[in-house]
Amino acid sequence: MLKVQSNLDKQGRHAILLNHRELINQIYSATVTDNTTYELKKQLFHFHQPKTTTTNQKNRKRKLNDAPNIQQSEDNITEYLKLLPEVENSDVETSLPRYWEAEYTLPQLHGSNLSGKFQEFHNGNSSSYIVPQAARFYNHNVEQLTALLPQLLPSYDVIVLDPPWRNKYIRRIKRTKQELGYAMLDNDQLSQLPLGQLIHERTLVAIWCTNSRQHQQALETNLLPSWRLRLLHKLRWYKLNTEHQLIGDLNSGDVTQKQPYEMVYLACHMESDASYAEELKQTELLLSIPSIVHSHKPPLLEWLRSHLKLGEHQKEPNCLELFARYLQPNFTSIGLEVLKLMDERLYDKVVMQM
Repeated sequence: MLKVQSNLDKQGRHAILLNHRELINQIYSATVTDNTTYELKKQLFHFHQPKTTTTNQKNRKRKLNDAPNIQQSEDNITEYLKLLPEVENSDVETSLPRYWEAEYTLPQLHGSNLSGKFQEFHNGNSSSYIVPQAARFYNHNVEQLTALLPQLLPSYDVIVLDPPWRNKYIRRIKRTKQELGYAMLDNDQLSQLPLGQLIHERTLVAIWCTNSRQHQQALETNLLPSWRLRLLHKLRWYKLNTEHQLIGDLNSGDVTQKQPYEMVYLACHMESDASYAEELKQTELLLSIPSIVHSHKPPLLEWLRSHLKLGEHQKEPNCLELFARYLQPNFTSIGLEVLKLMDERLYDKVVMQM
């Protein structure tokens, strides 16, 4: 994780560059007591730079600078791109079987790992999943979260949600491959989640949202109040290729079209101190090379950690992720595909030097 800040900015505003693969690899290796860990395959984060002419590149830059309706004055995306470190050349092969599209047939179950090392979970067929140390999970429908409340902590310090918002992309997938499309939820269904029962006055909640203005408006005016939350900050997560350039053009003329970013909303308990985590607003945007797997979001804990106020003698935050598709240490993860991206074929087994 890298804070990117201009020397000319005296107000502390900055961007955060998240290295998804590196962050996951670091937290996995840091929690094991033996010398064996797992690392996400490099191929999952390798995007070739589109081959464009010099003229096209110049036109693209002019389009970014001239776009009057884009949030550029607020985000300063073009300026931040200039400040990113140079990228080392990589010879990574991009051909990787799409294991994440394999049928996921796990029944409702739960598990945890407190062994101090990675554990393997075998599905009884060809699938085998890895479970990191200090991870707890429920392969369970989040819509039925109320039934799980007696098994969960009274509250959490960090909660992350990546709801299955209704969108055209998933509807297209479901028309061709029914098993690849998850069940989308409407805003009324999401408002019924008992999130307000899992927060305390120092909880930070991060919510991934699509670029749909309808979803964003519903989140701000309906969902957050129904969850007893107030909005702290909202910002864009910009997706980069391996050359640290945007993966696509900013569609300034029609923001309903596909964009090279998604939204992240940050919220806290509606009764928390008015100044709590106020410094989060200094982060203008997030940047990262995304996984080639759809909806494989980067981890946010390392960014949020410094803004948390933990209890006395508490060393690590208690974290909860809803609609999760992979596991993290110190997280309770819940979702219908909670082990989907823990398929061991997406990882390299590594023996560390002691």
